Amino acid sequence: MDIDSLTKRDGLKPLSEILSPDIRHSSFVSIDTETGETHNRSLESHYANIERYSLIEEVPEAIATQFDVARNIYVYGWFEYRFLNVAEAKVLTVLELAIRERVGDKALKSYIKQRKKDYRDATGKGLHLSSGLKTLIEYCKDQNLVRNQEFTAWQTHATQKAYREAKWAQFEWANAEMERTGKTEISVPVIEVEQLEPDETYDHIQHLIDHTNKVRNMYAHGSTSLYDPGTYSFEMVSEFINQLYDSE
Repeated sequence: MDIDSLTKRDGLKPLSEILSPDIRHSSFVSIDTETGETHNRSLESHYANIERYSLIEEVPEAIATQFDVARNIYVYGWFEYRFLNVAEAKVLTVLELAIRERVGDKALKSYIKQRKKDYRDATGKGLHLSSGLKTLIEYCKDQNLVRNQEFTAWQTHATQKAYREAKWAQFEWANAEMERTGKTEISVPVIEVEQLEPDETYDHIQHLIDHTNKVRNMYAHGSTSLYDPGTYSFEMVSEFINQLYDSE
């Protein structure tokens, strides 16, 4: 994808092209993680990517409805590539909505007040603590409303880390080999990493505390970002919300 596609104004999509796939999807392929084979993306695969993320029946209807709004925006991202970022921005607001509904204003205010008191008692200084998404996730962690073990990203973290390290090592080797031989391209084998046991020391919830609000704020304060965020945020949000309401 060239820089012009990131910054150039798209304008209103012509009526005659409403149901045509956004051409920017053709810049990418899907990879079968088991065989290494690639294939062009399709509406069917795009739909299947988001269909698998859903909320349990215990989640309030109003929250589930907004989650489905985010999913539908993602679906229509097949026809308008820029909708993919809009979908990610939307689903992160659904996470905040769900936590606020589950926690309640009274409990949240009490939590913030106690943390400020504890901090002042320990340091003699004041603590600025908002009632935003970061604090809401911290509340959920401190009150054991969510568990690392219930997140797919926690389960696969060790394996994904090993894969990234192998991928980087392969990249460095390929660059060095091309420089040594003068070749402009080189074939590399499919990277195979065995499924590793979860890393018990990895705190995924703390990772969410440190990073989720930054992504949400990037969108909330205005962003011209154009990239395919994938479905990670949908996976995380659905697993987070399902834990919240399954534990009631």
